[in-house]
Amino acid sequence: MAVILPFERRGGPPEQEAVIGVSLLNLADAYGLYSGVYLHFGHARGGAVRSIASTPIARRQYVDLIAGSNLVMQALVAHRPFAWSSREVRFSRPPETEHVGIAVPVQDHVNGPGLVALMGTGIDAARHVVSEHGPWLSWAATDIHVAALQAIRAGRTAAPTPREMDCLRMAAEGMTVATIARELSIAGRTVEFHLRNIVEKLGATSKVNAVAIAASKGLLRCDPSGGERLEPVA
Repeated sequence: MAVILPFERRGGPPEQEAVIGVSLLNLADAYGLYSGVYLHFGHARGGAVRSIASTPIARRQYVDLIAGSNLVMQALVAHRPFAWSSREVRFSRPPETEHVGIAVPVQDHVNGPGLVALMGTGIDAARHVVSEHGPWLSWAATDIHVAALQAIRAGRTAAPTPREMDCLRMAAEGMTVATIARELSIAGRTVEFHLRNIVEKLGATSKVNAVAIAASKGLLRCDPSGGERLEPVA
């Protein structure tokens, strides 16, 4: 079962999630569906996800249901929208009623994939929408994905500390928490604390994703000697 995290980072403007929720509702309504949710998986497959729903009712009914289903794995490898029915999807807990909808995957190799799931009432109608309007659905889902990432980034305020960067660099080199603690003469829990902080500050979904983001921002670089070692940029 996936762990559902709060969508916004600390300090992020709360109205941004509401605006994205309205976009989900409008998208669903435009194609004859009644509800929608957005899930951002980052790079932690089967792990934590962030979510936005078109309404509070949609959040209660669908976020946990979809995040805990094999619909997620289908979306993570798909590149086009597809219709789905609860008769064809495996859930971590059986739904009380039949559900039908459209899954619109967003493949993002840098920030991690996302999924827009729209809910409707008829599988034939959902298949027709996918057949006739698939590219438009993909473009709209990409817009929602980008807006969601911007909302996450808006809440970031603090830069990583040198100690946090040290811990991330050593983790990137394959060191365990215990080894990092020994190298830096600090407690293992302190290492875990620093790693959680830098993952949060970089808006990453895992340590691996944090390393990629840090490198792309120029915060980490390869050892000038030509080895595999990474080092923080001063």
